[in-house]
Amino acid sequence: MIVQQGYEIDSQGNVGNETRRIEDLSLRFVILVMSINTTIEDLEVKTKMTERAVKICHKETGVPISELASLLVRMTKEVKEITELLEKNSEEMQDFFK
Repeated sequence: MIVQQGYEIDSQGNVGNETRRIEDLSLRFVILVMSINTTIEDLEVKTKMTERAVKICHKETGVPISELASLLVRMTKEVKEITELLEKNSEEMQDFFK
């Protein structure tokens, strides 16, 4: 896997040896896709932008498209489960205050 390159910076702001960071690539990808999905209403545009995000992320990071697709599927499932839980809790709280 190709990873993002960066430079190590100590607590005093001194730039040190070159480092490689991979820990935040998945998070950045998820945030990008969630931003697309929450700000764009047109389904066709949303789909095209998501596909473009996958291709660009694959090209820039070397993460296989299948892995990015799997991440999207897991992310979508988790968001759906969280949304359903919030709706259920909201309904229970409304019943509690009646």
